[in-house]
Amino acid sequence: MIHFFLWAAMVAAAGATQAIAAEVTYSEVSRKEVRLGDHTVTLIRVRPPVLPKAVPAPAAPSRPLTAEEKAREERLAQKGYATLSLSVTVYLGGKTPVTELRWRDEGGGTEYLAYSNIDFRHLTQLSTLETETTVYSWFPFVEEWHLEDWPSDQKFPIPQGLNFSPTDAEYYVDEQAKRLKDQETTLAGLDYLHAYYQINHAKLKADYEKREVENAGRERRLRENPPKPPDVNVRWWPLKS
Repeated sequence: MIHFFLWAAMVAAAGATQAIAAEVTYSEVSRKEVRLGDHTVTLIRVRPPVLPKAVPAPAAPSRPLTAEEKAREERLAQKGYATLSLSVTVYLGGKTPVTELRWRDEGGGTEYLAYSNIDFRHLTQLSTLETETTVYSWFPFVEEWHLEDWPSDQKFPIPQGLNFSPTDAEYYVDEQAKRLKDQETTLAGLDYLHAYYQINHAKLKADYEKREVENAGRERRLRENPPKPPDVNVRWWPLKS
């Protein structure tokens, strides 16, 4: 692990050096090779060079907004902004997945709890949510548990008596959350997520399964053909005190 971070730092330094290498002449003082696994890092000490002044990149010309983009900006300007921070656990292994949702009030002193009949793993590709009044930044922290793996000496995580609809996306809140007003931002965000899932669940599920297949294939290819870190030259010089 230490070797990895050392290598990453050296590669970053090498990248910065290579960016100016074409314009700077280096006078080498000494060099030392360091072997890290299956690649070599060559540390080259040089005399302090005269570095070229950085020239700022020209700003990209801005294009005029389209009518659709203007309309979106005007629409969003009329709405409030909020963050939807939920800790999410999806329990698998029952007839259908059950999702436990946890969040805290703004002061962090009170935790609220809800249970949903939708698989929140299917919602992880969303980054923003837009309701009629609010634009949410959505940061899902999702873990999953298979109920057959749940420790027998611990309380079962799903409460008894949850009577979910077999066709509608819905959620139940605990006694603490029942005291919240309907317009409270997290509950409004949950309402939106469930309505969105109700309409788009087939596509959300298909997109999630496609991503899982692609990720599994990518991981398999990396295991079978792990990339070899390249040999690196790092030029360095001591800073003047």
